[in-house]
Amino acid sequence: MDYLSNTLPFTIALKSSGGDDSIRCVQLLRSLPGKRLVYKGFWQNRAVLVKLFIDAKSSLRHWSREKAGVDALKNARITTPELIFSGLLTDDLPVLVFDFLPEAVTALAVWDELATETDKRDFLRQLTSLLAVLHDQGLVQEDLHLENFLYSGEQLYAIDGDTISIESNSAPLDLKSSTRNLALLFAQLSPIFDDLLDDASRHYAKLRNLSHQKLMSGLTSTLPEIRRTRRHRYVKKSYRTCSEFVRISGAGQVAISRRDVQGEVFNRLLDDPDAFMCNGETLKDGNTTTIVRVRSGHCDWVVKRYNIKNQWHVLSRCFRPTRAWLSWGNAHRLKISGIATPRAVAMIEKRIGPLRSTGYYVCDFVDKPRADVFFNDETVPLAIKEQAAKKFVLLFELFKKTGIYHGDCKAANFLPDRDLPWVLDLDAMRECSSNVRFKKLFQEDRKRFLLNWRLLPELQKWFDAHLPR
Repeated sequence: MDYLSNTLPFTIALKSSGGDDSIRCVQLLRSLPGKRLVYKGFWQNRAVLVKLFIDAKSSLRHWSREKAGVDALKNARITTPELIFSGLLTDDLPVLVFDFLPEAVTALAVWDELATETDKRDFLRQLTSLLAVLHDQGLVQEDLHLENFLYSGEQLYAIDGDTISIESNSAPLDLKSSTRNLALLFAQLSPIFDDLLDDASRHYAKLRNLSHQKLMSGLTSTLPEIRRTRRHRYVKKSYRTCSEFVRISGAGQVAISRRDVQGEVFNRLLDDPDAFMCNGETLKDGNTTTIVRVRSGHCDWVVKRYNIKNQWHVLSRCFRPTRAWLSWGNAHRLKISGIATPRAVAMIEKRIGPLRSTGYYVCDFVDKPRADVFFNDETVPLAIKEQAAKKFVLLFELFKKTGIYHGDCKAANFLPDRDLPWVLDLDAMRECSSNVRFKKLFQEDRKRFLLNWRLLPELQKWFDAHLPR
């Protein structure tokens, strides 16, 4: 049975459950295409979470691994949702049924809502306390991200037993393994929060009776490497079909979109991008790029078409990724680095076989003034401008930490905000693996950014004094 194509709600039947064996599935919570489906359902008058393992080749292996991980968490006295049933459906599909946590939110959602540094510090102490217990029991969370922890009420739960690895038969993890797993947790956070890591690691070291100095030394060398690997994997993932993205090939084009934007408006974009743009408000109509804002239903999108000027332009670009393709990857590079950029909605490349031509990049519209307009606006209070200027310093510090080079730091490509500035125009962006090369490119970014403020010499002087070199 193709469970994903079933119209909700539908009923599944458990094999050898004892008593009522029917579960009514009412909501799809997560889909890993071809691998796993997660539903909210009701069974015996209680809300449950149902995990169906649908891979024809490896379903039993993943089912067994997840059950073993859940048992390991329970034996280590780590709070995790109760496993109510583990077995098969009547069609022999492996299934796990858990107690459904009421009003559960991910640790990531909680983190994003925390407003003060004190709250974030307390949050990290809570997470590292749980991690210390895991490591003391010889357990490693191999997919350590904030969505694998849930808050329900005031209680923190660990979930996703499939990624729990039993490393050393209940013997505590050694310093090297502990450091790497802790670095994996910290890598989930933007580098702007690195000032909080000393306290969190000190708390962890105290609970584990480890040397904080040795722990921090290991984190300093390991964390940048893990962050870099994580960025590269996420960018690569953004180009293929997965739980977050859908890739569609055919009809002379390749399209990639967020899975949650599928619908009638997106289908019109996909069918004829140029006709779709004709219904929008033109923001720029240049020789190399045309930018249009399209509002339809709940969608408020910016469509940027990278034009092909002539046949020689076709020849020079047809074997290279389009600038739309590069913008799509760079949007997700910024996202995972904690740098603000309008949400990437879709990317379309027109192709003839392997040859690429016109590209379209689609993102959300962000209604903010560009940086030059903002800093020249005499109605904006000085204190607000000073805060915005400090956020630009923080943005360039993030560029420096991540090795990201923007490539076109004119004021129009930044939108000041209460938090970090929004970063636009991503097609020239790159991430450098060579420190020598990056230093040169970063200096070019810095120099171009300072040129924006020639008519505001005091601001230019302040930026020159405070931007990282």
